[in-house]
Amino acid sequence: MSSADTDEAAVPARRVGPYRLVRELGRGGMGIVHLADAPDGRRVAIKIINSEMTETADFRERFRREVTAARQVRSFCTAPVLDANMDGEPFYVVTEYIQGPTLERIVSSHGPLTGSDLDGLAVGVATALAAIHSAGVVHRDLKPENILLSPFGPRVIDFGIARRLGTDHRITRAGQSMGTPAFMAPEGLVDKPITAAADVFSWGSVIAYAGTGRLAFHGENVGQVLYKTVYGEPRLDGLKQPLRDIVARTMAKDPAMRPTAAQLLEELTGQSDTERAARSVGRVGPTVPSGNGGSPSPTPALPPSSDGFTRYFTDKRKSRRRLVLGGAGAALALTVALTAILWPDSDGGSPAASPTRSLGGSPGGGLQDDFSDANSGWETGHVNEEFELYRDGSFTVSHVSGGSYRVQRAPVSALPENVEVTATVRVDSPHPADEAGVYCRGGGDMRYDVLLMRSGLVRIRKGDSRSGTELARTASPAVTPPGTAARVTAVCAASGAEVEVKALIDGQQVAAATDGQAPLPAGAIGLVTGREERLATDAATRATFDDFTLGRP
Repeated sequence: MSSADTDEAAVPARRVGPYRLVRELGRGGMGIVHLADAPDGRRVAIKIINSEMTETADFRERFRREVTAARQVRSFCTAPVLDANMDGEPFYVVTEYIQGPTLERIVSSHGPLTGSDLDGLAVGVATALAAIHSAGVVHRDLKPENILLSPFGPRVIDFGIARRLGTDHRITRAGQSMGTPAFMAPEGLVDKPITAAADVFSWGSVIAYAGTGRLAFHGENVGQVLYKTVYGEPRLDGLKQPLRDIVARTMAKDPAMRPTAAQLLEELTGQSDTERAARSVGRVGPTVPSGNGGSPSPTPALPPSSDGFTRYFTDKRKSRRRLVLGGAGAALALTVALTAILWPDSDGGSPAASPTRSLGGSPGGGLQDDFSDANSGWETGHVNEEFELYRDGSFTVSHVSGGSYRVQRAPVSALPENVEVTATVRVDSPHPADEAGVYCRGGGDMRYDVLLMRSGLVRIRKGDSRSGTELARTASPAVTPPGTAARVTAVCAASGAEVEVKALIDGQQVAAATDGQAPLPAGAIGLVTGREERLATDAATRATFDDFTLGRP
């Protein structure tokens, strides 16, 4: 699970068994995960299994097996399975609710981890794997999205495809491999038996990604990634010794050449026992209050924020990451749960300005606005920290509430099918995930956004002001240092039944995506400011725009 509790009316009040559903947390191939209230008042995560999957006896047996497996992993590294219904619709499983962002979110938003942050993550995840394997279970889908960075340390989640050691590895859905290709071991891609060694390979892939910000086996498409995983060598430059050599050994093509999780843990810490290793790791980093009584914990190095979980930054003006490793009791609780996380936050954007101009006036057709004229037609307003204003020959936006993003529609009409939208963009607020940019094909609530993040990463997004789908993202910052202004361009062009969206920075293409899933029609253009999954308690996202131009590609 991720982040704090907001917008509890997000799903209509309903009950599943004795549990009151609060809101949806995530969706996966097996079902939907909800935040829920238990009868005793605790917040829990409840995974409701898709009814079409429970129709077969094979699936029901697998579901029972995985619930049993999750209960067998030692308690210091698992969110206990609190309850489950395995005998009738709806099938569900209830686990501890865990707060915190995923490793994927931290790395993609703030860049790779370094130093003791990376070392602590490596030890924490290895400890979890050793405990999982000692219970006779293979996780089979270890990846950055399944590692939560909670206030009490990294927690490995999602037993959605875990299985007992020694069972038939080919119990999969027709035509699918259980696992995520970018982090799967090669034997899982060529229909060879899956053992605990596959999880060790995935550990190496995850640590390589966390330490470099890129995949160990990069490809332009899934086919290239799969081929390189089976036949190529991992790209590990950027990892420092001795961790680099350890990661390389875990990614050997031959499973027999990889260390076991226990051997890996001993090499990393000098401790082969998982509980002792957890206590050892707990002494490395700062700790946080347990919040549930018991013996007192050391004073936290990073105090919990108002949204309920400890921030992973010592100074928001810098890109330095600091993982919080350790906590009360076992010091480092590493969690295995039947959960998925990250949900979109609420509400829409600003009202649109009335379009006043058409694309034209130059040989190629175009429009320019340097914002020196405060009457050029952009809608303005100012309510406390929420505003959009002409200021000093530019246009500045501050977004606090009313959705994850705020949009300013350009005062232009009669747009052609294909457009090129550009503005000079500077993200002024300090959060590395704050972003701003330009959009195209806006209509109703949907649009394509090309966004420059404070961290310098660039991404292409399809969605509305509440939630969306990321279509592409740069692997490394396209703009440095963080907060530097750059020319951001969105090129949106129809190509048959698809729409091609390109992202350019200072005239150079840095990302591209082709949307063939309900592509958006030609529509409005403009500016966009915000941050994915922003909370009501978050500080304002602020950005400055200048030299807006519109043309044809």
